[in-house]
Amino acid sequence: MNIHQRIIGICWLVFGVLILSLVALNLATLDRLVRAMAVTMGMLYLVAGFALLAKLPRAWRFGLPCAVLSLLTFPVGTPLGIYYLWYYFWREKIN
Repeated sequence: MNIHQRIIGICWLVFGVLILSLVALNLATLDRLVRAMAVTMGMLYLVAGFALLAKLPRAWRFGLPCAVLSLLTFPVGTPLGIYYLWYYFWREKIN
């Protein structure tokens, strides 16, 4: 398995769990729309992480939206999004 793919998969699993746990801790204070968007983002990160770790051939379909969304979540998500975009375009250049 490519080491970069494994690192990104683990990071996105952790990031998804972090988002979902923050939603669970602040369940009463969050607006319904914000809660729904955060749960959707957390689940998307979890699915992308599992897809990368399982070496699914179409994992990039979950990875690219996660990378774009994570660029907006400074300070943790921005380096992770840049790292995935570097990995994705480096992999496409080789293939």
